[in-house]
Amino acid sequence: MKTNDLIAMLATEASATPTVSPLRRCVQATAAGIAISLALVLTLWGLNPELNALAQTQAFWVKVMWLLLTCTFAVPVVMHLARPGVAAGRGVWGVAAALVGMALLALMQVASVDADTGMQLMLGSSWQVCSASIAALSVPLLAALLWMLRSMAPTRPALAGASAGLMAGAIAGLVYSLHCPETAYAFLAVWYVAGMAVMAGVGALLGSRLLRW
Repeated sequence: MKTNDLIAMLATEASATPTVSPLRRCVQATAAGIAISLALVLTLWGLNPELNALAQTQAFWVKVMWLLLTCTFAVPVVMHLARPGVAAGRGVWGVAAALVGMALLALMQVASVDADTGMQLMLGSSWQVCSASIAALSVPLLAALLWMLRSMAPTRPALAGASAGLMAGAIAGLVYSLHCPETAYAFLAVWYVAGMAVMAGVGALLGSRLLRW
C-alpha cells in the first residue's frame, strides 16, 4: 500500500469515529455530579421544612440567582481552560462581578443595622456547618469535572482545577439551598463564598496533580 493511500485510509477512519463535544462532556459530568449531590442532601441533610415559605421571599431568589450566575460564568472558564493554550476568557470577570456584587449587598445590609444585628446576620443559625456542608456536597461535582478535564488537554492544570472547584462549589451551594435556612446577604457573602473558596483551593491542588500531561 502506498503511503498516500495509508494516510487517506487513516484520515477516513478518524473522521468516521464518533466524538463527544467538550461541552457535552461537561454537561454529562455536571449532571452526574448534581444527581449525586441531590441524593446526598435529600438523604443526609433533608429538605428545609420552611422551604415553601422561603421561596416566597425576595432574598431567597436573590440567593438562587446569584449562585446561578456564578455557575453560568464559571462554565466557560472551565471549558476555556480545558483546551491547551486558551486563556480563561471573560467568564472570569463575570464570576468576579457576581462575588463582588454579593459582597456589596452584604455591606449595604450590615451598614443599615446596628453592630449586634449585623453580626447576627453574618452568623445566622448555621454558620458552623454551612461551608463544610457546601464543600462536602461539592466533592462528587468536583470529581466529575476533574474526570471530564482529564479527558481533555488543560495546559494550566492548577488553574483548570481551581475553576472546576469554584464551579462545583457554586452548584453545591444551589443544592444546599434546598436545606439551608439562611438568606441574609452577609451570611452568603461569608460562608457560601468560603465553601466555594475551599473547593477552588482543593481543585487547584488536585488539578496540579491529576491533570498533568
